[in-house]
Amino acid sequence: MTEPTQVETTPNKTPLQSEKGQNQTKNPKKPSVFMNFLGSMNLAVTLLVMLSIASVIGTVLKQDQSLQDYIIKFGPFWSQVFNDLGLFHVYGAAWFVLVLLFLLFSTSVCVTRNTPGFLKDIKQFSEKLSKNALKHQPNNTVVQSALPLEQQQGYAKALLEHNGYKTKVHQRDDGSVTVAGLKGRWNRLGYFFTHISIIVICVGALLDSNLLLKFRELTGDLKPETRSVSLNEIPKQSWLGKDNLSFRGSVNVPEGEKTDVLFLPYENGYLVQKLPFTIVNENFRIEYYDTGMPKSFESDLVLMAPELDEPIRQTIAVNHPLYYKNYAIYQSSFGDGGTKLNLKIHPLLSPIENAIKLDTQINGIEPLKTPVGTFKAEFNDFKMHNIVPATEEERKLTGHKMHNNGPTIIFKVRNEQGKAWEYENYMLPSKQEDRWFFMTGVRTSNAEPFRYLFIPADAQRKKERFFKFLTSLNNPLKVKELFTKLYPKDETMSQQTYDIQIKLLQQLLMLFRNKGFSGITNFVNQNVPEADRKKVSEYYFGQTSFALQTLYMDILIQEGVAKTQDEEISQFDKTWFEDALNTVAGLSAYGPPMYFEIENFKEIQSTGLQITKSPGKDVVYFGSAMLIIGVFFLFYVRQRRTWIHIQPKTEDDESGSEVTIAAKDNKNLPETTKEFELLVSKIQDYNAKSEKQKSENSQQE
Repeated sequence: MTEPTQVETTPNKTPLQSEKGQNQTKNPKKPSVFMNFLGSMNLAVTLLVMLSIASVIGTVLKQDQSLQDYIIKFGPFWSQVFNDLGLFHVYGAAWFVLVLLFLLFSTSVCVTRNTPGFLKDIKQFSEKLSKNALKHQPNNTVVQSALPLEQQQGYAKALLEHNGYKTKVHQRDDGSVTVAGLKGRWNRLGYFFTHISIIVICVGALLDSNLLLKFRELTGDLKPETRSVSLNEIPKQSWLGKDNLSFRGSVNVPEGEKTDVLFLPYENGYLVQKLPFTIVNENFRIEYYDTGMPKSFESDLVLMAPELDEPIRQTIAVNHPLYYKNYAIYQSSFGDGGTKLNLKIHPLLSPIENAIKLDTQINGIEPLKTPVGTFKAEFNDFKMHNIVPATEEERKLTGHKMHNNGPTIIFKVRNEQGKAWEYENYMLPSKQEDRWFFMTGVRTSNAEPFRYLFIPADAQRKKERFFKFLTSLNNPLKVKELFTKLYPKDETMSQQTYDIQIKLLQQLLMLFRNKGFSGITNFVNQNVPEADRKKVSEYYFGQTSFALQTLYMDILIQEGVAKTQDEEISQFDKTWFEDALNTVAGLSAYGPPMYFEIENFKEIQSTGLQITKSPGKDVVYFGSAMLIIGVFFLFYVRQRRTWIHIQPKTEDDESGSEVTIAAKDNKNLPETTKEFELLVSKIQDYNAKSEKQKSENSQQE
C-alpha cells in the first residue's frame, strides 16, 4: 500500500546507448485496472475504516443475545433492521467477512507488487548516482581539497564507517570515486512488517469467523435450529462435529450434572457443537452484595477426556478460565439448574377448598386439565433472593437499606390456543403500609411490566383465610344455606318473596366475584331504567356489603376470632376484609383462574460456561506482534544515505580534488541538517589539518 522510495541508479548514458537499451528491453506488462484498484491505498483505508466502525459496534452493542432481548431493548422495527444488517452478530456477519477478505487480497496485492522494491532498496547503496544527481539531494555541498584522491577516499570511507554507515566504493571511468554510505537499512522492514501483519491478522480473523459455516449453509449442509426442544429432537443438520475449526458458544450445567455439547447462536437460531471432552459441574457458589447484586461466583469443574490419564479439576471464576489444548472455558453467567418445586395450585373458581399438589422443577412443563379448559404450566426460573429498597421504617428499625422479599418463581400458563400469561409469585409475604401481603404478578407480554395482585395475609401471615373467603363467594349453595340459617323467613313474608331475596343475594355475590363492585354497576346500567338506577344501585350495594360481611363473619366464627355475627372485630380484621375485597375485585384480570403457591423447594443452581476454540487467536497475536515491530522500525529507524564524491581537479595534478558531499534522510527531521553539517565540518577540518601538516613538512625540508 505504501510505495518504496526509489533512488535513481542508472548511470549517465549517451542518447545512442539509451536508444539501444530501449530497443533491447521488452515493455513490461502493465497491471490491470482491477489489480491497481485492489492494491490501492484508498481501498485499504476504506476497508480499515469499515472494520473499525464494525469493531466499535461489536464493543458497544452486546453480541449474540436472543432476538427477544433485542426486541425488548430496541423495539420490533429497529430490532429487525439491526438484525438484517447483522449488527447483533457483527463478527460473523457476511459483510464483515467480505471486508476481511477484500482487505486480505488488497494487502496481499500491495505486498506482492512492492516487496521486490523493498528488498532492492535495502540492498542498494545507489553508489552510481551521477555528480549532477548528488547536487539535487536535500542536503549537498562542495568542498575544495588539496589532498590527493586516494587519501581523501580513505578518509571518507573511514569517516562514514565511524558514524555507523555501511559503505560501498564505486570507481568511475573518468577517474572519480564515489563513497556511498547507507545507515538504517532495516527501516524498510517496517513497511514490510506492517503490511504482512495486516495479512496475518486478517487470516486469524477469518479462521475464527463463520466463513466455513456460511459455506455449509449455502450448500444446504447446515441449518440452524429455532425450536426449544431436547437434544435428541434436534436434526443432524443443526449439529457440528468435534473437528469444527473454531467456535464460541455457551451452555448451562446444573450442579452435579455434566455436558459434552454447547450451543452456538447462529442467524435466528442456534447450532449444537459436539465437544471432544466432558465437563462436570461439581459445585457452584455465589456471593451477593447487600444490594442484591452478584459479588462473585465460581464453579468447581472436572474435565474428562479420553487422552487424559487423570481428569483435570479446577475452580474457575470470572477472568480465571480453564485452558485445555486450544480450548478456553470461561465462567460467564449463572442461573437456575432445575430447582425442585413443591407447589399447591388453588383453583380460584372452585366452591370448595381442593388445592392440587404438584411436584415439578424449573424448566419443566406440566399439563393442567381444569373445568375451564386445558393449560400447560411452563416453569422458567427460580430466584432465591429478591432485594428491594427498604422502607424508612425498616431502615430505622434494622439499619439496612435493602430488604429481601424472599424466593420467587417465574412461570407461564399457556392455553390451547397458545396464548400465555407470565407470572411472578413470591413465597413469603412482604410488608406494605404496615400490612402483610403475598404478591403475585402477571403480564401477557415480555415488553410489559408485571401487574401485581396483593393477597392479604392473616394474623399468622398465611393465606388460608383468603381462600376460605373466596370459596365461600364461589359457592351459591353455601350462601343460600348460610343465609337461610342466619336469617329465616319472617311470618309476614311470603315464601316466594323470601326465595327471591335469597336468590338476589346469590346473584349480587356472583356479580361482585366476577367484576367487583363495578360488575354490579354495569349490571344496573344495562338492566334498570335510568330514572331508577341511583335508588337500585344504593340498594344493591347495601345488600352486597351485607352479604359479604355475613360471609366474612362466618369465617371469623369458624376461626374462633368472633363468636357472633354482630360482634365488634379488631381493626386488623376490618382492614383485612377491605384488602380482601380489593383483591377479589382484581381477580378478573389475573388470567386463568389458578394461583400457584410455593410450599417448599430444593434449590439447584447452574453455572453458565462460555467455551471457545480459537485457533485464529494466536495468529492474531502473532500479527499484532509483527505490527508492533513494523511500527517500531518505521518510527525509530531512520534510513539515511550519504555520498562523498571525489573528483580530481585535473588529470595532470593528482594532489588536488573536488569533494561533493550529499545526504538524504527518509524523515525530514531538524537533526538531519545538523548531522550533515557536522559531517561536512569534519571533512573540512581534516583537509585543513592535512594541508597544514603538509605545509609544515615542506618548510622543515
